[in-house]
Amino acid sequence: MSARFGGVRSRALLAALLLFPAAARAEFTLRSEVDARKVSVQDQLQLTLTVEGSGAPDEIPLPALANLDAVAGPFQSTQVSIVNGRMSQSRSLTYVLQPRAAGKAEVGAVHAGGQSAPAIAIEVVGGQARPREPQRQDPFGRDPFGDPLEEFFGRRRGRAEAPRLLLEAQPSRTRLRVGEPLVLTYWLYTQTSVADLQFKEAPQFAGFWVEDLERPQAPPSGEPATVEGQSYRRFPVLKKLLFPTKAGTLTIPASVFRIGLARTGFFDSGGSVERTTRPISVSVEPLPDAPGFSGAVGRFRATASLDREAVPLGEAVTLRFRVEGTGNLKWIDRGPEVALAGAKVFPPQSKSDLRTTPDGIAGSRTWEFVVVPETSGVVEIRPLAFSYFDPAAGRIVTTETAPLTLRVEGGTVAAGFVGAKAASAVARATGALPLRSDLGRPAAGVLSSRALVAFAVLALLLHAGLWGAARLRGGASGASGRTASARSVRAALRDLERSGSEAMSKEQAASLVEKALDEAFGAIPDADESERARVVRALLDDVRFVRYAPQLGDYSDKLRDLAARAAEAVRRWA
Repeated sequence: MSARFGGVRSRALLAALLLFPAAARAEFTLRSEVDARKVSVQDQLQLTLTVEGSGAPDEIPLPALANLDAVAGPFQSTQVSIVNGRMSQSRSLTYVLQPRAAGKAEVGAVHAGGQSAPAIAIEVVGGQARPREPQRQDPFGRDPFGDPLEEFFGRRRGRAEAPRLLLEAQPSRTRLRVGEPLVLTYWLYTQTSVADLQFKEAPQFAGFWVEDLERPQAPPSGEPATVEGQSYRRFPVLKKLLFPTKAGTLTIPASVFRIGLARTGFFDSGGSVERTTRPISVSVEPLPDAPGFSGAVGRFRATASLDREAVPLGEAVTLRFRVEGTGNLKWIDRGPEVALAGAKVFPPQSKSDLRTTPDGIAGSRTWEFVVVPETSGVVEIRPLAFSYFDPAAGRIVTTETAPLTLRVEGGTVAAGFVGAKAASAVARATGALPLRSDLGRPAAGVLSSRALVAFAVLALLLHAGLWGAARLRGGASGASGRTASARSVRAALRDLERSGSEAMSKEQAASLVEKALDEAFGAIPDADESERARVVRALLDDVRFVRYAPQLGDYSDKLRDLAARAAEAVRRWA
């Protein structure tokens, strides 16, 4: 549920949440009853369909009627009973039936929610089957025949006295620190049956962060209580967890509840009453200040771990920083600052496993950092500190993680990458790398001196032509950097199209995008501050983040976006 208290719930929903939590499976009974099995044609009878227990269906169909007509109804009533300190609820639909003619009549079987009630046989006779009460003479001039509806049902309208109902808001404490939790319990004191309970207006807890406590699966148990000499049964109807967000004197406002009363008779509408809780003042003390303290209050423990202790150069590892305990854990929204010499650290992703308890929010929060070593050797990860205020100790406590060591195996990234490119270029040009034994092998044939002179002149001409072309190209491109060949551009665009369309892992797709950018632009000098250089560097940073990030979700859309941005840059500048 939302941390902030939402709008006013509907009557049925809030009643179900506060008083009658649903059981794990449907457990209810279905009854069909009539108030007489022998009536005359002139009489009427009352049919009552009742469901009692949890999981009852919302609709109960009127059964088939033989030689009977429903002339009134259905009239619905909800009844709450308290037996041995436990609440139970029943719902009834009442119909008034009129016989058609003398003879046999029947109320058919009732089926609802997988439960059934048997059919009921009725005998209809001529004349009058039910005795009427003697007529009453009223000395005060009222109708001597009385109210026929009251005569039929034997009940009076109205209530003898106002129902005794109280509502109380009770905090677990009224003096605490910023960020400490208090439990606010709403108690219902009653001497009568309650059909439903709801806030008239949603209370606004200014100055508090609010969480709803988990409700028990079983219905709430009542307990005896005495208020001003009157005996009641009291029930906890709602509990909230409040965290003050500022120091000073805060007020938990009065709350107005509308309470629906259960019907006491057939024509009793039940009605409703309103009750208001008293406002409560809470004294909140500020938290002390200290470097590195971000407002965590409670009892916590911090740990750090690596998913691997050794990694080849160029591969990524995941550094996990975990905080677990009980307090205002949901407020801790930022992990520690992690900077490592010889490695690049990407921004973390956080995960939470939290639950609300009367002592606060319990569980853990974990930040996962992707670490990519940039040099071989040993990367030292110093202890990571976490500070929190301990209410029991009354001071700020700092806990540290154990130091970690990461072994990086292999040569430098740059040497390995350039060496691989050089070897690949030679292999493409000759088909195979030359062996050392082949370098000193004599030539198979001997050229004449005239041929040697011709070859020398041709080499000089080619060298001059290449030098002039390079000068012209350099003047045209200037600060724009290296100009890729048409073949490199086509190859880069093909790789980008594959990375955005073919099914492959995120590592494969990201590597393909990175390869395409290298084919098109090569190495970007650090001194190059042109727009082209800034765009390519940003693309490479995003690609490497996706490549080395832990698989915490679907990166397909991100990879397609990167491929499209890279293709646009290639077409524009390469």
